[in-house]
Amino acid sequence: MASEERLAQLEHALHELVRDWERFFAGIRKTPPEIERKRMEVRLRVLSEQASSAGHSEQFRLEQIQHRFMTYCQNWERMLRDREEGRTRAGYARKPPTSAPGAAPPKRPVPNETRPATVDETDALFARFVAAKRDLGQAVKLDRETFARQLDSQRKAIEERMGREVRFDVVVEDGKVKLAARRAAKPDPGAKR
Repeated sequence: MASEERLAQLEHALHELVRDWERFFAGIRKTPPEIERKRMEVRLRVLSEQASSAGHSEQFRLEQIQHRFMTYCQNWERMLRDREEGRTRAGYARKPPTSAPGAAPPKRPVPNETRPATVDETDALFARFVAAKRDLGQAVKLDRETFARQLDSQRKAIEERMGREVRFDVVVEDGKVKLAARRAAKPDPGAKR
C-alpha cells in the first residue's frame, strides 16, 4: 500500500531529480542523471503495483506523480536530442566562435537599438539566416548582396507603414525560415549619444 509518507518521499525524490537535470543542462553537472532516473522509474513501478489496494486519493496522487515524471522524461529526451544535434530552442544551430584564443568576443547586435543596421549587423543576420536554412536541410537561393537589398527594401516599407524603426531577427516556424520585424525601442531623451 502506498502510504502518504511514501508518496511524499517520492514527490521529494522527483523534485531532486528535476533539479539534477536542470544542473546538467546548465552545465554544472557533467553527466546526465540517468541512474537516478532509472531508480525513480523502478520506485514508481513498485508503488503502482502496490497501490491497487490503496485508497482513491492515494491512487490519484500516485498517478499525478507518474504523469509528471513521464512528462519530464519526454522533455529531457527532447532536450538531450537537441543538445546532441547542436540545436537551440529557436530551431537552428549555434556556431562556436571562430575568433583566435584570447581575442575579444565577437560583437553581437543589440536588439531594439535605435540606429540603422550596419554592415556587420546585416552580415550577422545573413549568417543566422543561412545557418537556419542549412540546419533544416534547405538550399540557400540568394547571395549576401541580394539579401541585403531585400532586407533594406523591407525595412523601409515596414518603417514607413509603422512610423517607427524596426529590427529583424531570424525565426523558424512550421519548418520555414523567416525574418521577423520587431519594433525598435524608442530612444531615451536623457541618454547620452
